[in-house]
Amino acid sequence: MEFTATSKACSATAAGILISGFAIIIGSVSEDNVAGSIGGACLVMVSLTIIICVLVRHWIVNTDTERRILGAAQREAQAERTKYIAAQAALENEMGRLNRDMAAERARIARRLVAERKAMRAEFDEERAQLAADAFRTGVEMERSGALKRQEQPPGNLIKFRKPGQPAAPASERARSHGHGVVGP
Repeated sequence: MEFTATSKACSATAAGILISGFAIIIGSVSEDNVAGSIGGACLVMVSLTIIICVLVRHWIVNTDTERRILGAAQREAQAERTKYIAAQAALENEMGRLNRDMAAERARIARRLVAERKAMRAEFDEERAQLAADAFRTGVEMERSGALKRQEQPPGNLIKFRKPGQPAAPASERARSHGHGVVGP
């Protein structure tokens, strides 16, 4: 950073005072004037102090280095931001591609599922028709062989109860009625 006009004016004034102070010191030393030498020394110190203050102010206010560092940091931040935006765009593109791929895969699976269901339905219908044909053939064969005709069942053993006033059955009949396969009183 360059010196400002005020800093240049202060420095020029301080240089003038410095030169005058040295001139007063040189003139006073030759005349043996101690007070003049002390006054010249004071002027020299004041002018040096002003020059030091101007240089310190310039050193404190000078932000060239900080501005360069700030500019580099801003450029780096902008590069990172650009890289982040590019990565985000790439991520969104990848997500879109994955979504399209998944939609295509779901559609392919749905078509395959429909085709498999049709094939299974056809196989089921064919198997059911085959089972129905087998059952019908078996029924026809059973009909032809006479297995489906009603057969007369032999009459069952009826339990005969005696009527009031009827004599009791002889003991031999009662004993026989308690045998195997016979239900009796």
